[in-house]
Amino acid sequence: MEKDTESSFKTIQTLMDAHNKKVFAETADILNLFIEYAKRNEHSFKEFIDEICLNYSKEKQSIYKEHDIDNTLRFNFFESISDKWYRENFHSDVLYTILNPNTPEIGRKYFLQEFVAFLGIEDKFDCHRGFEVIKEALTGIISWKDDDGNFREREGFIDLLIKNETQAIIIENKINYAPDMENQLVRYMKYVDEVLGIKSYTVVYLTLTDDNNKKPPLDSYDKDFAKYSKKLKDKNSGILKEVYAVDDTKSVAKDFLPACCKRLQEEAKANKDKTNACNIASVYIDQYRILLEHEGGRAYMRSTDKELAKKIYSSEENWNAANDFVEFWNNRWGAVKEAMEDKFKERFPDKDLRVQTLQGCKLYLWQHATNDYFIYWDANVDVREIGLGSLEGKEFDEKEQEKLFSKVCKLHNRESEFKSEGFVFCYIKDSPTLIDDVLNGLEELFKS
Repeated sequence: MEKDTESSFKTIQTLMDAHNKKVFAETADILNLFIEYAKRNEHSFKEFIDEICLNYSKEKQSIYKEHDIDNTLRFNFFESISDKWYRENFHSDVLYTILNPNTPEIGRKYFLQEFVAFLGIEDKFDCHRGFEVIKEALTGIISWKDDDGNFREREGFIDLLIKNETQAIIIENKINYAPDMENQLVRYMKYVDEVLGIKSYTVVYLTLTDDNNKKPPLDSYDKDFAKYSKKLKDKNSGILKEVYAVDDTKSVAKDFLPACCKRLQEEAKANKDKTNACNIASVYIDQYRILLEHEGGRAYMRSTDKELAKKIYSSEENWNAANDFVEFWNNRWGAVKEAMEDKFKERFPDKDLRVQTLQGCKLYLWQHATNDYFIYWDANVDVREIGLGSLEGKEFDEKEQEKLFSKVCKLHNRESEFKSEGFVFCYIKDSPTLIDDVLNGLEELFKS
């Protein structure tokens, strides 16, 4: 029963995430209540929860854990300073900063060595020769037809171009899911080959994750680029490198960036005078790694959410079950109140449970055994409120108010506390243990 309860909590929580609602969860009592609520589709409703939603929940929890999503302790200044990192060329800017050895404080020549080793192209690019890192290298005018059938033109450019006299690395950045332009990769190859005269080059197609919807375009190139299209598709040539920013096996975040940080530690150890400069570069690189991992996790969730949507819309039964649950959840508080009442009667059989009015509010009231105030639990919609109320027509003086307020502030799992002349109370956090937390809070007040 305990395992079933835990699974039900996670299922309810993640289903609401999929509908962009505030995350709430309940106990196994609620599972029985919403099954009863949807009697007309009981079988499909339970199947929807037990199979589809549980699988979604397990995958979501695994992805969130793997990528440390929503971990507020993992500070990331790229997300803090502005929203500029959403721009298409933001990641190109950061990679340029790291790979360009002339970047003040950050740049190191050995970063490119680590990048070349990461790509596995040590035999195709000699880092010990003089090299240049160019951001947005112009390749000439490009034209294409837009969605309305109109021809458009603009300057074409390579996101990042790393080159020496005879070798080059062409980096096409798709981390932010930028669309593929007309003849894009082969046009870069032709520019490097025919304009720069460099015959040995590698094309790096960099995406956020291993996403089947975002792969290097290998077909539909114009006949003017047939020579380069053939080379691009030839696996034996090794010209094309499909690289991921985040991946379980090999990625920028998992391999390249940590390797850079390791080299910085070695530099700092070997030269104490450079410790501060190495620390600055290490923080910059590690913060970028955290950003990539966060964004990678969210990207994996987009795929998971898409699969859930497909399952919901694959049958009338699934669709009805999902809508029945959402309808129940948006109107759940009446059912939660009844579940709380049942548990209260089991736990406190000697205490009456009836609605009374105190200072114009409908509440469950219990006169304190030795003091002139009431212990109460809200009997209206918000059943998470518990506290202490003054007698009808009276108010708490400041000293008594502070004394009672300290009692409320000691209650477990409270969300917020309030005090006034007539009431001292708190809201209990909505969570898988909400019912027990409310009853535990009442028990503490009964004892005090």
